[in-house]
Amino acid sequence: MNRRVRWDEENLGEIEANKPVRQKITEPKTPYHPMIDDDGSLSPVRRGFNDCIGDAMDAEELRCALNDVASSNSETDRSANFKEQRRVHYDEFLKVKELRRKGSFLEDEDDVEGDSSSSLSSGVKDIGIQGSPATSPQKSSAGTGSNILILRSLNCVKLEVNKPKPLLPMETGEGSMANLASQICSHIASIFDKPSAHPPALDLMVAELTSIASQKGRVFLYGVGREGLMLKALCMRLAHLGLSAHFVFDMTTPPITSKDLLIASAGPGGFSTVDAICSVARSHGGRVLLLTAQPETGSSVKHANVVAYVPAQTMADDKEEEISRTLLPMGSVYEGAMFVLFEMVVFKLGEVLGESPEAIRSRHTNLE
Repeated sequence: MNRRVRWDEENLGEIEANKPVRQKITEPKTPYHPMIDDDGSLSPVRRGFNDCIGDAMDAEELRCALNDVASSNSETDRSANFKEQRRVHYDEFLKVKELRRKGSFLEDEDDVEGDSSSSLSSGVKDIGIQGSPATSPQKSSAGTGSNILILRSLNCVKLEVNKPKPLLPMETGEGSMANLASQICSHIASIFDKPSAHPPALDLMVAELTSIASQKGRVFLYGVGREGLMLKALCMRLAHLGLSAHFVFDMTTPPITSKDLLIASAGPGGFSTVDAICSVARSHGGRVLLLTAQPETGSSVKHANVVAYVPAQTMADDKEEEISRTLLPMGSVYEGAMFVLFEMVVFKLGEVLGESPEAIRSRHTNLE
């Protein structure tokens, strides 16, 4: 007798227990393998849902499979607990890192000794945990829950290993700037206090420029490198004072004549271009005033009518200071002294020529 049996959860067990011998169960159209073969016998257990053809699994294999399933559930629980514990530790490590970044760690002398297994990371080897009595954690049998409660009740974290040393504040602001400026200015000012057998450079320059201005002559200036920059600054100020001033090699530089003056600089004593320019100026009858820190040995001295001695360090003698780092390296002292000297020259020359501040300002360019 063929009888259709409904496929549901309630009668699965009853089907195997109460079915008549040789009774065939009509199966639903599902992707699962058949439970009963065409001859009425139980179908052997397959190795997978998608494999309908294969070797039968005997009772011993089925028992081992069931045991494996049971044991895998226990391993899954342990793995989940371990992952949860790692996640909590990592979250707490991020919390410690954030507190450390904000600099809000609290130093507590009476740290409660915690479980050594609850260290946050290998870089944080000793963490004191202090909790309030009302929120004291209770240890659970699993251990993981206890760690979670302890970490959640964290009130104070103290790092004792790998704690960075506080950096000394860098000296910034007006104090340090004023100190450096004072040292630099004092160093340059000391240049003009040095005793020398040569006449003061200020007096020489004011006298020469006054003479040229009275003759309606022109002033030419030349120097190389930073010395040339200082002379360009002087050239501009001389123009503001009403003199006809020109820097050599400018496109509008006129020819030099016997009524004109060339002011050149060779701090270390001489440069090939300075020597050549001074020689050409002398050959055309021009007067040459040379600024230098080496008035006795410089190659440019022989081409000058007047030598203005500036007793400052240049690259000719800066090697003596190579052992220690100097505040003003190479020729900076000489170049700084040039700038200060030129400002004094402009001030004195303005008094001699009777130039008022309004007249000087009126000659400033307006094409800017």
